[in-house]
Amino acid sequence: MVVTIITKMHFLREMLRQTFLVNNIGVATDESGSQPVDRVGPETTPTLVLVDSSHPEGFAHLAKVRTLFPTIAVVVLAVTDQDEDFLAWADFGISGYIEPDTSTDQLVATIHRAAAGEVVCPPRLTSLLLKRFTTHSQSRAARGGIHDLTTREQEVLELLAEGLCNKRIARRLKIAESTVKNHVHSILEKCDVRSRGEAAAAYRRSNPEPVRPNRDAGSAARMLGPMNKPGGFSVRDTRAATGFIGQQR
Repeated sequence: MVVTIITKMHFLREMLRQTFLVNNIGVATDESGSQPVDRVGPETTPTLVLVDSSHPEGFAHLAKVRTLFPTIAVVVLAVTDQDEDFLAWADFGISGYIEPDTSTDQLVATIHRAAAGEVVCPPRLTSLLLKRFTTHSQSRAARGGIHDLTTREQEVLELLAEGLCNKRIARRLKIAESTVKNHVHSILEKCDVRSRGEAAAAYRRSNPEPVRPNRDAGSAARMLGPMNKPGGFSVRDTRAATGFIGQQR
């Protein structure tokens, strides 16, 4: 195995060199620092690149490495424990991440595992990465699903977000209630959500402007108007209001 070390800190480079040589790991560097990757001969083609996270041109060097050796493993040696630093390197597609408190034995083990094709990451950072991946996946799924809806499905979703039931949506769009049900089913599948409420929430996230209020709410107010009149509700008023409220459920 041959490792290329990318760091500007001379003492760190020498410490790593000695550690690797003791553990029968070759180092593709010269005495003055990290040997340019494009000058590494075929006999010393690196198996893995170990990059110091504090290197000001670390990403640029790795981009060049990936151009020359697309499948090479990359391990980052962190000098801080900042989550933001880890996430930035993770986006690059690294094979391993070594935190500052890692022992020499753990470092060597990580190098061997990464060179063998494993992805090595401390448990705390693995959890952080999974949470971030889940959040981004859900966000992309919701946005992508809404953008994949047909014009009619978008109209149904907008009315659904206003709080209308299937019957009211059918009346508003002048289509059959069964057709509305089919559209709602398709909306749930495309947006990868399980309920009308989740679909409405996804719609609101993708449309920051307030959803128009349910225009049928005025009908409810008119139904309940007699409560404020002298004499209160009649039996007919009660039945009418109850029927309206039932339709909204």
